[in-house]
Amino acid sequence: MDDLCNELICSRNESLFELENDIAINILSRLPVKSLMICKSVSKHWWRLISSPDFMRLQLIWSQENPGYVFFPYACRCHSEHFLTKIDGETTETLAGCNNRYFRNMICSFNGLICCIKNEGIRFRTRRSHRQDLYICNPATREFLLLPQSRGSEESPKIGVAFYPRTSEYKVFRFFSPVGKSHETRNVCEVYSSINGSWKGTGCVAHSPWSSKHICINGTVYWFIRSKKDGLSIVSILAVDMVENFSVISIPEEATRHTFLVSFEGCLSLVAGNAFNKSRFDMWILQDNKKSTWIRKCSDDMSFLSIGRVTHVAVQKNEILFASVQQYFFYNMCSKTWREFNWVHDFRKKFSIPSTYTESLLPCNGLIGS
Repeated sequence: MDDLCNELICSRNESLFELENDIAINILSRLPVKSLMICKSVSKHWWRLISSPDFMRLQLIWSQENPGYVFFPYACRCHSEHFLTKIDGETTETLAGCNNRYFRNMICSFNGLICCIKNEGIRFRTRRSHRQDLYICNPATREFLLLPQSRGSEESPKIGVAFYPRTSEYKVFRFFSPVGKSHETRNVCEVYSSINGSWKGTGCVAHSPWSSKHICINGTVYWFIRSKKDGLSIVSILAVDMVENFSVISIPEEATRHTFLVSFEGCLSLVAGNAFNKSRFDMWILQDNKKSTWIRKCSDDMSFLSIGRVTHVAVQKNEILFASVQQYFFYNMCSKTWREFNWVHDFRKKFSIPSTYTESLLPCNGLIGS
């Protein structure tokens, strides 16, 4: 009888512990990452809980419900340092742990991880070799990872990062021109994998991106390809997936003027100037990538901000951010309304690429639970 009572008491205590644990996880997963980093120091139990892969994934799910944008850099008038700036609605937050050593050139953001590059040129007698420091950073946890150095290039390399849709693993694609190679072997690609932590060559490629501006959707990276005739016109899109399959997607002739790659509801999309009216913009969504079939999602007037002055575009849920040198406008696709984001007076309006941003606890090495 005593054994049965003891067994029932133990079972009840375990059930209560599991219930308390579930309640704690449900509450903690909704907290900002900054608060979670403090909570990890409360006890060993909370440290193990918050560091667990399941909790990291749950926290990311909740965080994705409240996405924002991230910009770099701004320069405070009283300091020479540069910091990352996060925007949520009408508020700004300075992520002071992210200084200009790492965020020299931010090229992409996905699930809280940001890829940055720092270019350096080295002169070798008659040639100049371009080398890059590539960082994967998590500004919320203040973690940074410097990727292994790769081969030198005669031209500035073009970068793209592909993230696995359901994990934190990623691949970095680097297109470059090897020093001293012939013209026929100038377009070469190499790939860094977070799984094995090293680079591998894929050989010569038929197409090379125009720049490191790219978008990653469901594990596939997309870049613009410029015309070989004039080197200016956008003629198509280069796509590379996680298993390193290369393909080219044509774009509508009406969407070749001031065009930007964006992601909308998990689909590759374009925001471009209207072909017949300079004061309007169009948004196109790729319906069939094999046939390069596009449909026009929306079109509206933007006479107060010429599309030709827009330098970057980002899309978050039903909102499009248009960024120029000194103006930032948000367009709501549901209500078809505009609003301007007004920076506080202490910020200088000199920003690089604005990216969509979601806080997370994901590690920079891409290996949850390592």
